[in-house]
Amino acid sequence: MQIDELQARNNHTYENGHRYYGFKFEYPFPDDKDAQDTHSGIERLWRELLDWKVFVAPLPSPLGKNPQGAGLRYAECRLGGELLPERASQGLCHLNGPDIYADLPGTMSLGGLLTDWEGFYDNAFKHLVPGGWLEVKEQDIRLCSDDGGVPDAVRQWQELLEEAAEKFGKRINVARKQREWMERAGFAEVKEEAFKVPLGQWSEGLKWKEIGMTYSYQLLKSLDVYSLRLFTHTLGWSEEDTDALLGRVREQLKQEDLRLYSYFHVVVGQKPTTAERWRGRVQQPS
Repeated sequence: MQIDELQARNNHTYENGHRYYGFKFEYPFPDDKDAQDTHSGIERLWRELLDWKVFVAPLPSPLGKNPQGAGLRYAECRLGGELLPERASQGLCHLNGPDIYADLPGTMSLGGLLTDWEGFYDNAFKHLVPGGWLEVKEQDIRLCSDDGGVPDAVRQWQELLEEAAEKFGKRINVARKQREWMERAGFAEVKEEAFKVPLGQWSEGLKWKEIGMTYSYQLLKSLDVYSLRLFTHTLGWSEEDTDALLGRVREQLKQEDLRLYSYFHVVVGQKPTTAERWRGRVQQPS
């Protein structure tokens, strides 16, 4: 790890009872045990959703079972872990050097972290080998209901969270835009799968009940992580008013008669085999 990165990681600020990174670029989510628990919960949720597959890009077997063991250059960037915000703003976490390429870079839950998503995709395209695949996993922190039954505090919270993230300069609900951005950057064979993920155990089938239980636990634990800095720093709310709203949200999310869900999107795309290295975005015919 570079000295400046080590210093940045040890330079923290404290507010609202949480520890935050002290980077020159503002970072909306904390870096403490609560945040790490949130990140672990998100990762587990994705694993359960994808039947514990590492990735879903259409690589031939046996390469698809163990990317590192098969000699693939695999890089993952996700919320938390080794993610550095300034790296995320440039693109994939570990793909910054002039001679670094990957066969299968992947990202997980970067909504709320990036300012320039088109730059992110251009950078990913640049560092892919021709024929390599990019895999992006994103979920919307937006709860839906087929019967219009989103409770008032939950609706208020998610609308304010989106507003605050927009003002912060890092949109949080970007899952539905990933395919468009990937195609615009020049990726081919782009495929998207959207999962309707239940909150709680109301859905049919053991798998979806377990996923819904994981999602409910993860969201209830992460409300502070997602909300505190965006509400107090960006929207100007007091900590007391924010806590009061989040308390109402928690109570409403525990109602057993709710049928809430969110959409989780997995998007994969391939750098054309005819593309040259370091060309960035493929030039479209005029």
